Amino acid sequence: MNKLNTTMKGVALFNYLLRFILILIICSSSWVVYTSVGQNQHLDQFSDDYIWQLKTSIKDATRNFLMPAKNIAKLGAYMFEQNLIALDKPEALATFVYPFIQSYPQFNGYFVGNEQKEFWFWHNTYAEDYIFRIQTIELNENNEPIEQKNFLDKNRQSLRKSDPLIPVYDPTKRLWYKGAKAVGGGYWSDVYSFDSNRRNLIPGVTASFPIYDKENNLLGVWGVDIILEELSNFLFDAGASRATDLVIFNEQEKVIAYSGFKDIELKEELITLKDLNKKTIQKALSSFQEHGFNEFYFTEDGIRYLASYSSFLFGEEQDWHLLLVVPESQLIETMGRNFHLIFLFAILVLIVSLTSMIYLMRHPLLFTSGRTSAKAHSSPNSSVKEKDTQ
Repeated sequence: MNKLNTTMKGVALFNYLLRFILILIICSSSWVVYTSVGQNQHLDQFSDDYIWQLKTSIKDATRNFLMPAKNIAKLGAYMFEQNLIALDKPEALATFVYPFIQSYPQFNGYFVGNEQKEFWFWHNTYAEDYIFRIQTIELNENNEPIEQKNFLDKNRQSLRKSDPLIPVYDPTKRLWYKGAKAVGGGYWSDVYSFDSNRRNLIPGVTASFPIYDKENNLLGVWGVDIILEELSNFLFDAGASRATDLVIFNEQEKVIAYSGFKDIELKEELITLKDLNKKTIQKALSSFQEHGFNEFYFTEDGIRYLASYSSFLFGEEQDWHLLLVVPESQLIETMGRNFHLIFLFAILVLIVSLTSMIYLMRHPLLFTSGRTSAKAHSSPNSSVKEKDTQ
């Protein structure tokens, strides 16, 4: 009899434990169903977070991409003022710029010009027959400017020199020179082409810094050229995972960088937003101009897009703009599908758990061992007869 009671207590305990587990499953499944119902709010929050993170990373990367040029120009101007480097010390100039070549491949050239129209320019060309080019404009014995180019290999060894000629280039008339001279400090040029050949446009910007003597008289200007193609490559990598179009442009709608720059054929002038020939970008820009919202949805060719428009001050002179356009399906389709599957699975588990719970409440599990069941269901008379027999 004691053994039977112990067994029955074990069965009852097992029933309670099973019910407790089912209650936990029912509560968990109900919570998953409840949270999945509000998935649209989660998806909207995810969209906002994605846009914010992408905008922040692009703006920070743009500044990190360009700002070292201004610092190098400022450092070069300081060393020039301290007479550590000078136009009559070409080796010192080359030694100064060479460490920056490997660290900043986006910088195309380093140069300095003075009020006497003398000029020294280290150019990273990476042409087939030479790697670097040094262009100089110096005054000869007759105080006449003479231009000459020296072509170097990767070890900075001279391969050949051009014939001396009368220069047509005047550094004092260039925007980078006049801009730094006018502001009396660091200056960022507008976007322009580094190559005067219209068939070989190289979009870029220049950072420059003025050089003064101890009496605060202008001696010259130091500058650094930056090719913007590398910035476009960064935008391509940033937006590729979600088919996102990213474009940075200035007040004149000239394109600074574009994630799809590789697919654009440069014309005989620098490209503008209209030259991108991208209907979604044009629609996003016109929508922003109509209502002025920084983040908004619009539809183009039956596809819903999320767009973001923001401005950021670069340097202290340039007001640039960032436009971001991403298909809504690319942004939340995968996450929405996952939410849907989780919701269906939770419903299925909830139904099975509730059904099991109801059945268990009506039909508790019983201990069904043949021998014990026979004893449990035997009559008292049977027990007495067994005793008498014994």
